[in-house]
Amino acid sequence: MLLAVYRLILRLCPAAVRRDCGSEMEALFAECLARERRRGGRWRWPWACARGVIDVVAFAARARWDQIRSDSRETRQASVRSMRRSPVILRDIRGALRLMRAQPIMSCAIVLMLTLGVGSTTAIFSVVYGVLLKPLPFPEADRLVQVSGSLPSRGWTSTSLTEANFWDLHDQNSTLESFGILAFGSFTLTGSEAPERISAARVTTGFLRSLGIRPVAGRLFENGEDAPGRGEGLVVLSHRFWTRRFAADPGIVGRSIVLDGRPYSVLGVLPPGSPWLDSGDAFVPFLRRPNPNRGSFEYLGVARLKPHVTSEAALGDLSAIAKRLEAAYPATNTGMGVILEPSRSWVANDQLRRTLWVLLGAVLLLLLVACINVTSLLLVRATSRAREQAVRAALGATRSDLVRERLTESLLYAAIGAAGGWFLASRLLAALVALRPAGIPRVAEVTLNGWVLTFAVLAALVVGLLTGLVPALRAPIGNVVTALRTGGRGSAGDRGQSRLRRLFVATQVAVALVLLVGAGLLVRSLVGVLSVDRGFQSENRLVLTVSVPSSYGSPRLTQTNQAIIDRLAALPDVTAAAAVSSRPLSSGSTGLGIAAADKPDTPGAPVPWATWRVITPDYFKAMGLPVLAGRPFTSQDIIAKPWRAVISKRTAQLLWPGENPIGKTAILWKGQSNRPTEIVGVVADMRERGLENDPTLAVYFPAGGAMDATTLQLVVHANRPAASVIQSLRAVITAVDPSLPVSNIRTLDEIVTASVATRRMTMWLLLAFASLALVLALAGVYGVLAYSISARTAEIGVRLALGAEHRRVLRTMVAHGMVPVAAGAATGLAIALVVSRLMSTMLFGIRPHDPATYAAVLGAIAAVAALACYLPARRILRLDPSIALRTE
Repeated sequence: MLLAVYRLILRLCPAAVRRDCGSEMEALFAECLARERRRGGRWRWPWACARGVIDVVAFAARARWDQIRSDSRETRQASVRSMRRSPVILRDIRGALRLMRAQPIMSCAIVLMLTLGVGSTTAIFSVVYGVLLKPLPFPEADRLVQVSGSLPSRGWTSTSLTEANFWDLHDQNSTLESFGILAFGSFTLTGSEAPERISAARVTTGFLRSLGIRPVAGRLFENGEDAPGRGEGLVVLSHRFWTRRFAADPGIVGRSIVLDGRPYSVLGVLPPGSPWLDSGDAFVPFLRRPNPNRGSFEYLGVARLKPHVTSEAALGDLSAIAKRLEAAYPATNTGMGVILEPSRSWVANDQLRRTLWVLLGAVLLLLLVACINVTSLLLVRATSRAREQAVRAALGATRSDLVRERLTESLLYAAIGAAGGWFLASRLLAALVALRPAGIPRVAEVTLNGWVLTFAVLAALVVGLLTGLVPALRAPIGNVVTALRTGGRGSAGDRGQSRLRRLFVATQVAVALVLLVGAGLLVRSLVGVLSVDRGFQSENRLVLTVSVPSSYGSPRLTQTNQAIIDRLAALPDVTAAAAVSSRPLSSGSTGLGIAAADKPDTPGAPVPWATWRVITPDYFKAMGLPVLAGRPFTSQDIIAKPWRAVISKRTAQLLWPGENPIGKTAILWKGQSNRPTEIVGVVADMRERGLENDPTLAVYFPAGGAMDATTLQLVVHANRPAASVIQSLRAVITAVDPSLPVSNIRTLDEIVTASVATRRMTMWLLLAFASLALVLALAGVYGVLAYSISARTAEIGVRLALGAEHRRVLRTMVAHGMVPVAAGAATGLAIALVVSRLMSTMLFGIRPHDPATYAAVLGAIAAVAALACYLPARRILRLDPSIALRTE
């Protein structure tokens, strides 16, 4: 009965299989059943029966599948080729893995080099892509332009727009689809949580429309909502602020929030992204005024070109309007021009672009050095396996088989290095995002995305091919008889490989020298920047912002602000406290034209433009800004009653060179209101627009009579570390008014450090890449000389046996090792002289061909290279000639 069932199940198999194997399978099944019955046991016989049935079903399924696959001759041939090919590839991979296990130190060194090279290259490319190459979050970004002005008559090659000029350009142009401006500000947000000072942006309806964005919730401003009487009380939130403060609640749309004591209805939420979309926490309409100001240059313009309109056509259209405005308003618009900048320049200026491309070039050079070192190691391994390869060649292995094995090995190393490099890149980027270096936009958006993954895979593939082809093609496997006799020693290929290794060393030294010269120039530049005379003191000084609601009214505002300053100055830990109208060391201060009243005007000469600030009497003391002549302000000085000012040293030298400016009269707002002002003091210059830039022309006015500002910028000089007095400052302000938010608390040291953050980061990265390249180059020097000494051990033994001195042989070997170093240094020096010119805009206070930097780098490379040559060569001092001769 069971045999009948088994025979029936056998019919699942193809007929050819039943014909050839059916009877044998039945006999085997019957024999198995009989054997299990004889052995006894309750479950042995049923289990044998079930197992036999399962086996025949599985066999039948596989036979049917094989029959289906063999129906097509092409499919059958492809299957055969695949069966022949797969085992070969798997065998090569297994062989490469065995070699890795057999030489773990060399394998780990190769993987580490590739990990460092691929990882650092991938990380820097991620930054370059995220900052420079990643598309902007706006549709048809190529039609977006930034609109700014120029006034050569005042020495301004580029300046912001005035409100009145913007509206004229907006109304009269025929080439722009939409055009808007943005102005920055701030609000105090009050409500259920603690008061918070938030950043704000006032925008015309054309600004967001120019960007072409869609809100993630609600709507944006509509046409006409920037008209007086329509846009008051409306606000659009940024995505970042919406997520942080309101937990991304879509129900916020239509609700009211309180800003500066006034209710604002939330219209919508912007999408995430930069630039502009995260330039403020809250966006409110920029209301069009009936008599707008034409003399205050402070607004940023963004426009979208009409379809098929070029930037050149739009520039011609706007320039023609500017000519008409110049004729109509000569007092403010003499020489007025228009500048259009494409949207690709929004995220990074030319300086930052050059910096990032230099870093990418440096890390690619580091990857090149790593590839050369890996190639050298694989070439040494191939040479040491010459006898093995010769035996395989004698047994029938073709050269293509041996080349394929070495390529498989190098590609396997590259794949492992790429995986390690991907992990290293992710860690490096995480650290970079956490640091958020100032001066690098969109750094928070830098990620390892698909483009970066493609770059990493391509880099690993190129590395694998480059590091595998040279050892595969240069390996001594051609002369089988010689290789079998000597194991590859003394073959004709050795001289060629020796030259190749020396070429590798020279290339590595040249690359390391170029990187070290670049790093050295940046180090000297940073030292120069940090040692430049800043004019002010930063130690133990804090800058903070206190926001007072405008609803308090002028008397209460003045009383509150004065109480805060007085109580802060009275603290025992505070040496001086002062208020200033514009935050120190910021570029957002307003300006004015200035001239000497006793000097004749030069026709056609530009009017000097100086920044101005309103300060309380102790401001110079709080900033550590010395008074060089005259006096500082006192509490009796009242702004505009009469006009008195303190000017910077550079301003005094410009207006009255070689004269004492105290008591002289300056004309302020030259060409506008032309206000005569008495100069009562001169203070030291401040580099407020960056330590790398010239000191600013500065004018200071007394705050007396103008203490009703709603935003109080404070400078506090403490007599102990500034960070330790923050809580005391908060307590004082809370005691004056618990509802006042305190924000933007930073030490002056932090602000100074942030101003050079990009330069410092570039220097450290380039120095790290140069150091790694130098270490790898020295490893190459050491390896080449060590291999050369090992290969020439017998020769050296003969020389020593014939009476040569150990030290003389030692000097010869060291000199032999220094030859490629000298060649590489000479080549690298020539390249560095050319490449350093590309870094000229990144340098400060030194020339690209600074002799001291080049001399220091050459000396350092010569010293460490000599040490790398000496370490393997010193084995000669302990070499016994009899032992050396036995190596033959």
